Amino acid sequence: MRGFHRLLSATALAAAALVVAVPPAAAQDACEKPAETKSITVMADWIPWSNQGPMFTAINKGYYQAEGIEVKVISPANPADPIKLVARERVQFSMTYVPEVMLSRETGIPVVSAAVALYKLSSGLTAMGDENIKKPADLKGKILGVGPKQDAQAFLDTILEAGGLTRKDVQIVDPGFGHISYLMTKKVAAAHTLEYAEHMITSELAKKEGKALPTFLRYSDFGVPKFYYQLYVAPERWITKNGATTCRFLRATQKGIEDYFGKQEWKETNKWVHSKNEIFTLDQHNGMAQAIATHWQDPDGKYWVQKEAVWKEAQEWAIKRKLITIPEDPKKYFTNRYVPKS
Repeated sequence: MRGFHRLLSATALAAAALVVAVPPAAAQDACEKPAETKSITVMADWIPWSNQGPMFTAINKGYYQAEGIEVKVISPANPADPIKLVARERVQFSMTYVPEVMLSRETGIPVVSAAVALYKLSSGLTAMGDENIKKPADLKGKILGVGPKQDAQAFLDTILEAGGLTRKDVQIVDPGFGHISYLMTKKVAAAHTLEYAEHMITSELAKKEGKALPTFLRYSDFGVPKFYYQLYVAPERWITKNGATTCRFLRATQKGIEDYFGKQEWKETNKWVHSKNEIFTLDQHNGMAQAIATHWQDPDGKYWVQKEAVWKEAQEWAIKRKLITIPEDPKKYFTNRYVPKS
């Protein structure tokens, strides 16, 4: 897999761990103990797609079995399920997002981010090419497709503010899961998308139909902090009792990542993924896999590791956008305690 140049020595990495108050012994010893729980369920973010490919590869290669655990990956019935079910301890891990963790903890639900899955925040607005939208101010008077999730609405408020606009200057509709069709049929001028998913596919369709290529307004270019995109989140009580299970799950998943991308296992895994998710073509699944290949490591080439400064910046943005109202210690949102040594 294409890796990042390692900028820190082993000594510097240990010092970095101390900055986020992770006891060195705990970080080193977590995987050395047997798994406390032998069977775990992961609530994915959606039906199978490329960001779940490493887990399916790890299952197929027997990496979880070698760690003494059985892993089942399930799809949510609706977008609220991942954080809701992990909060209720109905699943052991959920693939969810930074704002969801902060929102849950504000309401007294003790969940904690165990690891970063995808580091790069790649959300934004895809604007059809013939709408002449090049910057946030150009959104004035347009119909925008943005769903009701609180983080998506906060992203929208931020980009509108960057253009000197408010909600009164635009019309907002909920496209459900039909962002691409809403864009292609001109029901909306712009819609909330991921750059390597809906935006990529909309660009392909526009090119195929001879239409002007869409533009992409990345939220992090217009006031949204560059916080982590996707996380593995666990119930705080469960993870405290299952540190070895957590570490072993992450270690096996990392092997899946390295095979899925580095050994191009996506070519085979995605055939199964496509059979479960025909919303995208096989070529589109493969394109998304290649697009996110470098999103699994931080700038130092590390998997899973989180930094307090990133969470603090996200928290300050969330307070400004009124996603949350009461700040707590940012270190309580996450833990590096169970990240494997290598």
